Parts: sequence; structure tokens; C-alpha cells
Amino acid sequence: MRTTTTADLRVDHIPGRSVTVIAGDVTLLTYTYTSAPALHPIRTLAGDQLPAVSWLPPHVDEHPRLRPASDDMLSELTDTGVTAAAAHRLIWTGHDGAPVLSEWRSLTAHLTGDDSWVLLFENTLTNVSGTALTFGAAGAASGGLRWRGALSFTGDGPSEVRPDQHHPARVILIDDDANPHHPPLTCMDGATVAFRHAAVIASDIHDTGALADLGRTTLAGW
Repeated sequence: MRTTTTADLRVDHIPGRSVTVIAGDVTLLTYTYTSAPALHPIRTLAGDQLPAVSWLPPHVDEHPRLRPASDDMLSELTDTGVTAAAAHRLIWTGHDGAPVLSEWRSLTAHLTGDDSWVLLFENTLTNVSGTALTFGAAGAASGGLRWRGALSFTGDGPSEVRPDQHHPARVILIDDDANPHHPPLTCMDGATVAFRHAAVIASDIHDTGALADLGRTTLAGW
């Protein structure tokens, strides 16, 4: 498949359902933002599909089985030709239906060249449960941002997702230095915590360190 140029970015929005970001003839991602938010598929600029992404709140010890509820409305949808962003709010409820967390989340796709792009994940979580919450105690079930599939590690920092060991595509995941360090993390009633992550997606072999630097630079610029 041909790669695209940075002038090709556009957005397809189905109101109340999903946002799709397209570069040339390649669908880079589709984000379904209804009551069960999902990010699938995700592709390189060459059109190769990557493993699915799970984006959940951190595990909450006091409410281990949170359920999402969305108002099915975007609070932001922008497209500049090289960058596209969408944001919305969700309420995460406990098994009894009572609100536990109010979340604002944003996805930003940014084209950085003919064979690479960056996906920025941002979210804030506000405790609306009426009592303190503990995020991610030792031994708790997993939560947060997870990119499924095989991982390889460089030994000096970021995780690298490889959908196939013979495939040249690379995904480098970068945490913002300002992200809270946990587990565990105590969130008092009414308090808000914020998280930011960048995924650098390259459709050919690149220097891992250079891709990681690109992710950090992108985070710093937002």
C-alpha cells in the first residue's frame, strides 16, 4: 500500500456514535464513543492493522466493576489537516448504578511524516463517589491504557508494540512525566487526577530512541 502525506488527514463523524480519522485512503483509527467506548481499528499509514487498545480508568479497589455511561455527545471535534482531535465525557458507575468517576477524555491524531503519526491520549478522572477511592492497589486487576499484543522492550524506557515479529511496524508508548505515580493512588472525594500518554506509530523500521523523542516532544507541545 502507498503511504500518505501530511496533507491528507480528514475526519468522518457519525453523530452520537463514532469518529473516524482518515489519511489518504487509509483509516487510521475509529473511536466509538457511545456507552461502551472502543478504539478499533488502529492502523499505520501503510494501512497495516495494529492490536486493539483498551482504555479504562485505573482499577478502583472499592468499585472493581465500573460501568461506563456516555451522553453520546462530543465536547470537541477539530480537524486542521494534519491534526484531528475529539473529546467527550463519561460517567463510570458502580454495580448499583451510583456514579463513581466523572471522566473527560480526548484523543488527538497528529501526522508527523509520510510513514509515522502520533496518537495522544488525555483524560481526567474526578471522584464523585462521596468517599475516598484507591486506584490500583498491589495485586489489583489491570486498568488504564493498555495496548494488547506482544511487547518488546528496549531496556532503556518505553514499551514497543510489535503486531508481528516479522513486521516492520513499530509503536512506542510514552508516559507523560507529570502522570501520577501509582499503584496505589488515593483520590479523595471531589479530587481530580490527570493522565497523558503518547503512542508513536511508524510503518517502517525507525530508530527506537528517535521515535521515543518524537513522542516526548509531542507531549511537551500539547
